[in-house]
Amino acid sequence: MKIVVVGGGGREHALAWRLACGAGQRPRADRCVVVVPGNAGIASFFRCRGLSAATCDAVMKVVVDEEPDLVVVGPENFLDLGVVDACLAAGIPCFGPTAAAAALESSKAFMKDVARAAGVPTADFVVVTEVAQAEAFLASRRDRGVVVKACGLAGGKGVVVCDDVDDARLHLQEFLAGRFGDASRTVVLEDRLSGAELSVFALCDGDDAVVLGAARDHKRLYDDDTGPNTGGMGAVGPLGDEEGVSAAFLEDVRQRFFVPTLVEMKARGLPFRGVLFAGLMFDGTQPSLLEFNVRFGDPEAEVLLSAFDVDLVPVLLAVARGEPLPAGLRFEPKLKVAVVVVAAPGYPEAPERGAPITGLYRAQRQPEVQVCCAGVSAGSFGLVVDGGRVFAVSARAQTFDAALDFAYRAVDRLHFEGLQVRRDIGNSVRRRIA
Repeated sequence: MKIVVVGGGGREHALAWRLACGAGQRPRADRCVVVVPGNAGIASFFRCRGLSAATCDAVMKVVVDEEPDLVVVGPENFLDLGVVDACLAAGIPCFGPTAAAAALESSKAFMKDVARAAGVPTADFVVVTEVAQAEAFLASRRDRGVVVKACGLAGGKGVVVCDDVDDARLHLQEFLAGRFGDASRTVVLEDRLSGAELSVFALCDGDDAVVLGAARDHKRLYDDDTGPNTGGMGAVGPLGDEEGVSAAFLEDVRQRFFVPTLVEMKARGLPFRGVLFAGLMFDGTQPSLLEFNVRFGDPEAEVLLSAFDVDLVPVLLAVARGEPLPAGLRFEPKLKVAVVVVAAPGYPEAPERGAPITGLYRAQRQPEVQVCCAGVSAGSFGLVVDGGRVFAVSARAQTFDAALDFAYRAVDRLHFEGLQVRRDIGNSVRRRIA
């Protein structure tokens, strides 16, 4: 069986590995996985094919040439460009939502409208294209924090959490002036919520959802959740009873967030098939929706795909073909996974590229460790830094303490000039999130 994974980051490395291995830990002889475009690190394990441009047409040229049995799209930008639509038109099974359904992530205004119509709990909000349109909302939030969000895709960086309305107004002005290009010409302002963040993932067939699991992402660049937002500096999961995330809680999330959203999307003629990722804020009483993403998260994918020894290919293929999820499908992890991201100097604003990387072989030899390659390219004498998040180092064990120990041991064997690593990944989970 041939599978094409579209994308070139740590998430796609993890996806390629899980799809190639099935329910085991070693690649199956009857599976061929091709990553498009991949990167120089992924190319050490899987065949990669470059792209002439980051466009739907360029992707489809490679996909049609490969004649795969299944295509799995990783990044949100390729979903937004319509790769799934193009594959379906060509008769190629492709796992992921159509471009119209992917608006749940590509347009935060659309997502908030769907959530409100579906009765999904979420923060009060207003959508603006001019500062004047926000004044009434800001004036009523004098004693509350405000969150400023670019409406479009901004690589996980288009969100600023503000302590007061004056700060929010300044960031709003920057966003509307084009800080993130067209993605921030429209802005969503919403109330700041308190509590602990959760990332809950579900596989969806258009009508129903099966929860894959919950993870805790660490978005801020520095320890103690300080510094700018990033695409993610580490994650832990799957979260369970010990962390205050019971099976009953996850079932409540499924019924309260995923199912009503699927019903509303289908009513709009936009059935959602793929992975739906609910970013929640949980204050110990009731969770609220922060955002929906329409794909495996990164680095949460490295967590969940490592935690489950299950063959996802039949499941993803069924969804890609428009079939219902298999009856009785359940995901029951037995291991805890920790992921620590190693980032380039200057990340997230202006990552510095070109530094040679050493220690990768030694890092990969650590027990129960997988180093997923992201922002790397081939240099004269090995890999060099070529992106913001360079590696996602994942480790699995019976406990979070052991998984974190394994992950950080591997991280400490990696080196390039100016690398950035958070040293507190998992601390908040160990203190219980609820």
